[in-house]
Amino acid sequence: MARYRLGLYEKSMPTALGLPEKLRETRAAGFDFLELSVDETPEKLERLKLDAAGRRALVGAMYDAGVRTETMCLSGHRRFPIGSSEPEVGGAGWRSWPTPWTWPWTSGSG
Repeated sequence: MARYRLGLYEKSMPTALGLPEKLRETRAAGFDFLELSVDETPEKLERLKLDAAGRRALVGAMYDAGVRTETMCLSGHRRFPIGSSEPEVGGAGWRSWPTPWTWPWTSGSG
């Protein structure tokens, strides 16, 4: 029988907790990983534009907590759908993506 991995959705925890605390609580509760949320709020959308220092801080928090972020729920584009027939809406969706795409597990210099 294959072993499964069980993750905890970030939004199941109080919003007052920062990511380092959420990662520690995820491990303490016995979960294997934390699923990040990138919803329509400006704070969460900014996660798509983490610079190198922000990515290092997130990776450091994962190492410190002993748990990773393995998945991400990207619901932020409901507000700015990339495929919108309205150019200003679709353009806002495209502009919210980082260029080049760099996330903690990539090697981009951003």
